[in-house]
This record gives sequence, C-alpha cells and structure tokens, in this order.
Amino acid sequence: MKFFYNIFILENTINGDVMKWTLRLWMVTLAILLLWIYFLFISPKIFNNKVVKVPDVLNLNEAEAIQTLKENNIKYQITYIESEKEVALKTVPYAGTNIKADYVVSLYMGKIMPMSYKSYLGRLYDDVAKEIELMCNNYGLQLKIQYEENDNAVKGVIIKESLVDGSSLNKGDELCLTIAVNHLSFLMPDFVGMSIDDALELIEKYNLKVNLTYIPTPVDSDIIIFQSTPANTLISKNNPYALDLYVSKGVKPTSVIDVNFFVETILNLNYDLEVNYIDSNEIGNKLVAFQVQKLYDSNIVKYILWISK
Repeated sequence: MKFFYNIFILENTINGDVMKWTLRLWMVTLAILLLWIYFLFISPKIFNNKVVKVPDVLNLNEAEAIQTLKENNIKYQITYIESEKEVALKTVPYAGTNIKADYVVSLYMGKIMPMSYKSYLGRLYDDVAKEIELMCNNYGLQLKIQYEENDNAVKGVIIKESLVDGSSLNKGDELCLTIAVNHLSFLMPDFVGMSIDDALELIEKYNLKVNLTYIPTPVDSDIIIFQSTPANTLISKNNPYALDLYVSKGVKPTSVIDVNFFVETILNLNYDLEVNYIDSNEIGNKLVAFQVQKLYDSNIVKYILWISK
C-alpha cells in the first residue's frame, strides 16, 4: 500500500509542474501577442499623430531644401524636372499645409538636363553659323574653325567635327569644325524669287549658260518664278549645262490676258492650281481676281484663280 501511495504522490507532483510550465508558456505567448498588437496598431496612433507644417523651400538649392525639410522633421522624396535653374520649384503639398508627421512630401527640383549635340556635317557653315554661335554661348563651348582643301566637297560645307552626334554638351568642351575649300564646284543658288538682274550677276560669277523665258503672270515683273535645276544641286564650274529660268512679265490690272494660256503655263510649271468660276457682268472666260500662296517656298507655288462665266 505504501508503494502505491508513493506513486500517487509522484504523479501529482509531476502533473503540477507540467501545469505550471504550461501556464507560464501561455502567459509569455499572451504577453508577446499584446506587445505585437501595441506596436503595430496602438503605438503609431499615439506617437505618429503629430501635425507639422510644410516649410517654404521655393528657389532653394537641393542641399538647402533638404536641410530645411529635415529641420522641420519632414519626410520627403525628390523628383527632378528639366529647368533652366537647379532650384526647388514646388512641394506637394504646398508650403504652409498642415500634414501628419509620417506623411511623405514630394519635393520637385529643377535640373539642367544635358544638351545633346546635333551633327552639322554636310551643311553650309554660313547657313548654320548663327545657330552654332548661339549653342556655344548657351552651353559654354569653345568654337574653333579650320579649313581644308577638298575637291570632292562643296566650298563652305562642314566636312569634319570634333564632337560626336548625340553626345552631351559640357561647359568648356571644344567644338572644332573643318570647312571645305573648293574652287572647282558650287551649289546651285535658289533663284526663285530673285530679280533677274541679281540672278545674272551670280550666273556670270559661276560661268553658267542660261536660257530666259518671259511669261505673263500676276507676279511682279522681272522676278524669277521657276528654275530648271533645283537649288543646292552640286554644279561644276564652267559646266556646259544651260540653266532655264522662267521670268515673270507681270500683268497690269487693266490688262486682259489669255486665261487658257495662263492656266496652261501654270500647269506646265507643275504649280498647284485652283480655279473658281463666278457669275459676272463681264465677258466670259476673263480673269477677275487671283491669289498666290506659298510663293518662293522651295519652288512651290499655288495659284487660286477666279474666272468669269
């Protein structure tokens, strides 16, 4: 009997210890759970409910703007926008707005983006000289011009450049342009719109042969309205080729011209034509009015005619 009594006492002792340890384990688990709930849900509402005011950082540089935000305990993220000045452009929310301490303010900073170089190879330097000079002044480039004899290129054309097309322009970079010198060829000038007297001076300079055709048009007299060889065509000097120029004879307001001949002439020159027929007390098939559009623009001319029925 004593033996069984001892076993009973031992079992009760073991069961009591297990219950104690089980209770302690549950208490620790409960404590961890309560702490987790506190830090995750309760603490942010207690400590992060503080309200702050967005400071004014407009026109400050990046370092100054960041320092101002930090001094006011403002969280921020920076977005860069292309601008002529590298200063703070705005904040979202704007300055003076009350926000919660954990709100992230968007700071928009101006950024001078690098300019990419656009190649000028093959272009006449005189045509782009002002553009190149302006680019060099704006981006602090040093311009250097040199000349090279080249019989395969037109005189005045840019044949070499020190900067690569698409490369970034940096202050202090040197832009060296090599311009061709050539005494054997030239680019055909754009005679359309010039007076015949001015055109003949250039024609004599380049030793060109020329055929002149005068036709009646509403354009002022002695103005060239068409040339057989397009402008900027490469021509060798002393070339036996003959250039055909069509010169306007003009039309007096009181003159009556042959409408059919006039229309045929416009079509032969490959100009655009729009004809409008109107009722009139005048005789039929008479040019009552006209309008010229896009005159002297790459040899493209459009005539709008109003003809009596």
